[in-house]
Amino acid sequence: MKYYDEESYRFHKNDVADKCFCCGQTAPRLLILRHIESNMLVHLCPECMVDNSSDYLLDNTRPWLGGRGTCK
Repeated sequence: MKYYDEESYRFHKNDVADKCFCCGQTAPRLLILRHIESNMLVHLCPECMVDNSSDYLLDNTRPWLGGRGTCK
């Protein structure tokens, strides 16, 4: 996978940005992970991420665009 390949960063067709892909509930914090089976990105609540960790991957393949030491 190449980080500059936009095709690698498509969301699953059934993903909804404000709901968990797994349980369908809204949550104050949703995380973006890669669904292993479809190789597409999805939003998950922290509970589903832990409960289904074998089905999802953290995806940090894009480079950090901020400078070093600029986090505030």
